Amino acid sequence: MAANQSSPGVVIQERDLTTITTLSTANVGVIAAPFELGPVEEVIEVSTERELVERFGKPNENNFEFWYTASQFLSYGGVLKTIRATSTALKNAVDTGTAPLIKNLQDYETSYISANNNWTWAARTPGTKGNAIGIFMTDAGADQIAVIPAPGSGNEFEFVADAAVTAASGAAGKVFKYSIVLTVNTIVGDFTPGTSTTINIGGSQEAVTVQAWDPANKKLEIALPSGGVTGIIADGQTVTQGTNTCVIATSGIERRLYVGLDSGSVAFAATDSVNDTNSNAAVITSVRSEYPEREYLPGVKWINVAPRPETSLYANSVGGRNDELHIVVVDIDGSITGTTGAVLERFVGLSKASDAKTSVGETNYYVEVLKQKSDYIFWGEHETGVFNATGTPSDGNWGQTANARQYNLLRSAAGSTSYPAGRTTVGSKNNATFYYRLSSGADYATSGNQYTVNNSDLTTAYELIADPESQTVDYILAGPSGVDDASAIAKVTSLVNIAEERRDCIVFTSPRRGSVIGISNATTITDNLVDYFNQLPSSSYLVFDSGYKYIYDKYNDVYRYVPTNGDVAGLCLQTTETSEPWFSPAGFARGILRNAIKLAYSPNKTQRDRLYAARINPIVSFPGQGVVLFGDKTALGFASAFDRINVRRLFLTIERVIGSAAKSQLFEQNDEAQRSLFLNIVEPYLRDVQGRRGVTDFLVKCDADNNPPESVDRGEFYAEIFVKPTRTINYITLTFTATRTGVAFTEVAS
Repeated sequence: MAANQSSPGVVIQERDLTTITTLSTANVGVIAAPFELGPVEEVIEVSTERELVERFGKPNENNFEFWYTASQFLSYGGVLKTIRATSTALKNAVDTGTAPLIKNLQDYETSYISANNNWTWAARTPGTKGNAIGIFMTDAGADQIAVIPAPGSGNEFEFVADAAVTAASGAAGKVFKYSIVLTVNTIVGDFTPGTSTTINIGGSQEAVTVQAWDPANKKLEIALPSGGVTGIIADGQTVTQGTNTCVIATSGIERRLYVGLDSGSVAFAATDSVNDTNSNAAVITSVRSEYPEREYLPGVKWINVAPRPETSLYANSVGGRNDELHIVVVDIDGSITGTTGAVLERFVGLSKASDAKTSVGETNYYVEVLKQKSDYIFWGEHETGVFNATGTPSDGNWGQTANARQYNLLRSAAGSTSYPAGRTTVGSKNNATFYYRLSSGADYATSGNQYTVNNSDLTTAYELIADPESQTVDYILAGPSGVDDASAIAKVTSLVNIAEERRDCIVFTSPRRGSVIGISNATTITDNLVDYFNQLPSSSYLVFDSGYKYIYDKYNDVYRYVPTNGDVAGLCLQTTETSEPWFSPAGFARGILRNAIKLAYSPNKTQRDRLYAARINPIVSFPGQGVVLFGDKTALGFASAFDRINVRRLFLTIERVIGSAAKSQLFEQNDEAQRSLFLNIVEPYLRDVQGRRGVTDFLVKCDADNNPPESVDRGEFYAEIFVKPTRTINYITLTFTATRTGVAFTEVAS
């Protein structure tokens, strides 16, 4: 329409007909596999081999074919949707009780976070790797260590846990624990914590319990029995445990009274007098804060992790007390990181209060924080081995709101245990450090040095990407086919069913390992491949290859044969990136495989002829030219334009793009103007594809002829798109003719 002008001039107008994208593919692959780490039945995108290692672990003897199919695909670029398949054999490591199978976060939220579990902690993902995890947890614990002298006469002081202690100064609290730490010498043998031990007190053998033994520092921690002992422990006395003996060193006795202060109480101080259970007065000689000495491993102190956990700002604002705790997750034996004792993650200043918030309003409840942020552990139950901070223990239970609540404190009957020696840390028994070692995690069952994962479990995993509206996928990687023809056929058939239902992706599969590896006769291999692939379905959404390639496994320092379907899919991806999706991924220009040292089977021309007739794309090693994909057929069993990879990918591309454009027509007016608008969108796009050598010609029909009134009345919109796809060159014939000198070329070239 002409612009409204009142005087001569030129008006420039623009019309945008570029409302359709030419983006052809997202270059997204997918594989389901029995990885050794990671959530189960959850789609996770990775784009590098490093991410694959971080999320799903390294390859091992039982899953390397799957793993390297994924890794080799990623070497060509793109994104891989990676799914760890389930198995009834898989179990998550736990600290106690029966190991469950917690597949993923959704499974945890649905079945475990609100359940009455028989475990306190579980590994985040199933498998034996979780057995390496150690968890250390602490909270405010005892406030003070009051050192008291030896009694002047009579018997040793007796302080009972949880008994009230007061002083004239106004200090008041409860006994957290009472123990005696001995510095010893003349050591014979090795003392065992938790067992009965005798000590020579004034010529009489009295029974005590060893709480902890630190031979490196010659420290022996003991606890007196209920009812106390007769006499007073002194320097030079002998401690005996079976054949193990030691002698108390000079000035080698420290009597430690661990005290938890009452809310609002002043601290105990030197010269304060406190009464033991028998009302014997003990005058405190010195007092120190307990937390700076608290260790979660021998020589490794909590103070180096974070300041003492006490009361959060949130709890304090509503009258709560002692809600904070710290958690450290450790790779105990180095199975996860390769470093024994490596700290995997730290969580400091978390809260026991279910309603706790950070200063920015996020949840600080330890259960929720770990659920959202931990990569290694799930919570199962609140700890019940606690120091009751109130008169009614339940009033201080964890997981309740913070309002006016004084939370119970940790008190570990076991103490924390070192590794690898397994020694209890001095001062940790009946103190505020809890140590949990996870165990009972289980991997997939194995058969023939391979993880056994059945087809139904793999199919369930792949079905997570079956919906094209929620999951974008271009390439489905089969990985290793299966242990026998029947299982391999069933697996590939299930993948083809997914692809044909989606109609926007292609399945890539290789032969069974047993059909290729360990067979020296190439004719036999050819027969095996033809026999096997002849049993697979006819489909243009499926691509066969002949290959197993030899690679170096840097993670295990070995060489291995792995299937090449990840490479063939990767070549398609690479072709999209460097050329166009409707170009063939085969040949010397675009079909060179990466990371191939050699092939298990490199067919000659005669063998390639048989393979190609059977819809199998040969992978061939050409001396000096590399390992090459030397075919571009789909698995379609009859002659058609769709029996070529490039044509199938052309249609996948234009169908995805034009289909997306068609969605914008929904709920618009069904009239000639809207049909013209659709034509103005589609035709420029197809001209662009034509200019980029995807089609030789096309026609878009969308008018009153194929949209009659009765169709319009039903709310229907029809467009017919005709294209002539560009074909690839598969066969070249070169004829060389020698002529006599006097013969004109026009005479022989007709």
